[in-house]
Amino acid sequence: MNPLLIILLAFFLTNKSNARESAIEAVDQNHLRVCADPANLPFSNEKGEGFENDIAELLGSKLDIPVVYEFFPQVIGYVRNTLNKKKCDIIIGITAGNDLVLNTVPYMRWSYGMLYLKENGIDVDRPNHPQLAELSIGVQAGTPPTFVLQRYNLMGRVRPYNLTFDPRKAVIGESMIDDLIDGLVDIVFMSGPIAVHYLEKKGYDKSKYQFIPLETTDQGWGRMDYYTTMGVRDGETDWKKKLNKFIKENQKDIDKILAKHNIPILSLKPGKRKKKDSTTEALIKGRAPVQ
Repeated sequence: MNPLLIILLAFFLTNKSNARESAIEAVDQNHLRVCADPANLPFSNEKGEGFENDIAELLGSKLDIPVVYEFFPQVIGYVRNTLNKKKCDIIIGITAGNDLVLNTVPYMRWSYGMLYLKENGIDVDRPNHPQLAELSIGVQAGTPPTFVLQRYNLMGRVRPYNLTFDPRKAVIGESMIDDLIDGLVDIVFMSGPIAVHYLEKKGYDKSKYQFIPLETTDQGWGRMDYYTTMGVRDGETDWKKKLNKFIKENQKDIDKILAKHNIPILSLKPGKRKKKDSTTEALIKGRAPVQ
């Protein structure tokens, strides 16, 4: 073999090995360094009041190391400015399949859904319920539920809310719930964890509201439910394996944390997706199921 090729091959293998070792060593063995949003309940905040804070504490206790945080708002550049700069070693909650991180196995499945107050006499139980044609609907522009509303010709009933906002001035999820309580909208289509958090915060327990999850189906409205995983840097497969083991061994305790925070979750092992029905046929024929 050409001596130059041998040298280049040895250099490549050495660099690859060094990169692998540095990836492993990037994990602080003395602290659980967590990337987190400082003001994003019910997920996390600086006071440690979110369910991700509690999961981080559970993980820290199992690893027998203290939890420390690198706080940064979950906006564009969040992963780049925290995890990838090695200011922290784990994101406790990130959607499965996110290509910016190496995902663990999921520990939670949540969904967008429909939420209304029981005292208002609403009996909606599905997104093609006829009563929706008479209601004022709140939805955040650009979120998955807008596709459901478009499919059922309900956009004319919508009170839209901005997709992007400055959380220092207003939180859209809280504004939507305030409007629901004040009667400016009759029903909201939004993230289940966020919707329930703000209702509970304002004194509305499960006996006062109804949340209908929108699971992903073949009915043409796109993905409505999502898996939540932990996220680590690419290449840190040993760290990922350790976290996978933690999740599998402590799923019941994680579920208790989610229940404590009233997070509406779906089964991690969903049943068979719904098959075609009259609603799907109506969409294929181009007519609205809502009369």
